[in-house]
Amino acid sequence: MVLLCMKTFKEKLPSREERFTMLNTLRTATEGKIFMEREYSETTKELVEMYEADGKIDEAAKIIQEIAIETYGSLENKEKVDFILYQMKLCLARQDYIRTQILSRKISKRSINEKGLEQQKITFYGFMVRYWVHEKETLEAAKCYQTIYDTINKVDDQEKTKLDADGEIRKNAFQNFVLYLLVSGYNPEKVDLLNVVEALYPRELEQNELLAKYVRKFLTFELMPLQEDVITQ
Repeated sequence: MVLLCMKTFKEKLPSREERFTMLNTLRTATEGKIFMEREYSETTKELVEMYEADGKIDEAAKIIQEIAIETYGSLENKEKVDFILYQMKLCLARQDYIRTQILSRKISKRSINEKGLEQQKITFYGFMVRYWVHEKETLEAAKCYQTIYDTINKVDDQEKTKLDADGEIRKNAFQNFVLYLLVSGYNPEKVDLLNVVEALYPRELEQNELLAKYVRKFLTFELMPLQEDVITQ
């Protein structure tokens, strides 16, 4: 009956208010029932999307943020990742960075690296950039941009077109990777990553001469000269 309401009757309701009421009723009916985890998650997400569309971000986040979707055994990994990403999106929208970090830990590297989840991986690390920038952890933000660039760069041409048709995401990801790396605090990890940039991304550096010069200077000088003409030589 729940499935019948979700797939058939709901779409036939004449008004948005009636669909909203039905979703609330279905969510209440499926809550706490292990054998109806999928239906509960779907009705909750659809209800929350209606709140979001109305600009009620706080209400939307409060409804969805407490759901431990990672414990739902009846859902596929992709479904769980999509749900957690939606939770992260709403938490970031209300600038709840603590809960964003908590939610991010529910997505393991193994699950996000699963084949076919490249778009989810790009979205996840895009969210993490926003989190790390807020925390003023520029090196972590740089590594997120590196992951975004590498994710797009490693797929085949057909998938690359789906993820980044005009190449702008890849271009911006690489530029931001290097820029955030350059302005991050000095430590051995930064130096190692700069060496990685020089060794593994020569073609990309050739396409951006100014970035290439800064990378070389940071690897050459202990102290950066103040004169701009010296830096760009």
